[in-house]
Amino acid sequence: MTNENEKQTNEENNRQELKKQKKVKTKRNKRKRIRLIPIWVRIILVTLIFAGSLIAGAMFGYGVIGDGEPKDILEKGPWLKIHDIIYKDTE
Repeated sequence: MTNENEKQTNEENNRQELKKQKKVKTKRNKRKRIRLIPIWVRIILVTLIFAGSLIAGAMFGYGVIGDGEPKDILEKGPWLKIHDIIYKDTE
């Protein structure tokens, strides 16, 4: 009986030691992530890229597909014309 009890306690001790070793290994392997570009800069960059793509798409659509001058899309006139076309029947 005592041999069996000693074996069980030895096995439990071995298991606990193995768990401790695994914890130590995982703690050593974890490194703190260093961000090269902060999150707020990423948000600003994504917003600027999105706005640029909207402007480029509007310029392409108005200039190439619509047979207008691409730089005219940045002025107020074409937008008023588009607004009038959309809301012509509601007034």
